[in-house]
Amino acid sequence: MSTNNGTKSEVLFTEAPASWNTKYLSPDGFVCQLTLRADAGCKVLEKAKVALVHLMENDCTPYYYGNGPRQQVEAKSNENSKQANGNQPVDNPAWCRVHQCEMQRWEKEGRVWYSHKVDGQWCTGKAKSK
Repeated sequence: MSTNNGTKSEVLFTEAPASWNTKYLSPDGFVCQLTLRADAGCKVLEKAKVALVHLMENDCTPYYYGNGPRQQVEAKSNENSKQANGNQPVDNPAWCRVHQCEMQRWEKEGRVWYSHKVDGQWCTGKAKSK
């Protein structure tokens, strides 16, 4: 970066190599956004797990991208609904069971799928076979 007098100046900050972002509805109905940053993907996912627990304990609900807020089915009242992590139903296609996070919904030519990026790779929420 150069200044007006032709000398180079220092970059005062850099972007964190890993970040995690989610939107949620506050108990009052406001759409809020939370971004966490860390120096590694595994560290930001650890922070995300703590953040999700905090949000759920404080009566916040997920905000689903692309189609606005959606009423969440109350999993606690349905004893037959199995839980992947205590908060998200196993049958929620937008929930990544591998990384315990919400995935982006995608549509193209009549197909619908969910995915998110982890360490520069796309994940579809399915564990890789060994």
